[in-house]
Amino acid sequence: MMSQKVLKNNMFSFAVGSSPEMTLGYYDKSKFKGDIHWNPIDFKYMYGIKLDDIKVNGKNLNICAGQSSCLVTIDSGSSMNAFPDFAHKAL
Repeated sequence: MMSQKVLKNNMFSFAVGSSPEMTLGYYDKSKFKGDIHWNPIDFKYMYGIKLDDIKVNGKNLNICAGQSSCLVTIDSGSSMNAFPDFAHKAL
C-alpha cells in the first residue's frame, strides 16, 4: 500500500480507550493532548523501536542498561507482552 501511494501519509495510528479506533494515513489530533514524539522504526517487520528505559512512578527501571540494542515492539493486537530475558529479570 505504501508504494502505491494510496494514503495521504505513510502512517497509521491507534486510539485506545472507551471507543478504540485505528486510522490509516493520518492521526486524529482530538484523541490526545500534548506533543507527538516520532520514533524511527529499527525493526521493520514488527515495528520495533529503540527503548531507552521504562519509568514507573517517575523512577527509571534501567531495563536497557548495559545492552547494545534494546527494542520494543508496539503491538496493538495482543493482550500479552513479551520481553527478552534481561528485561524480564529487571521487571
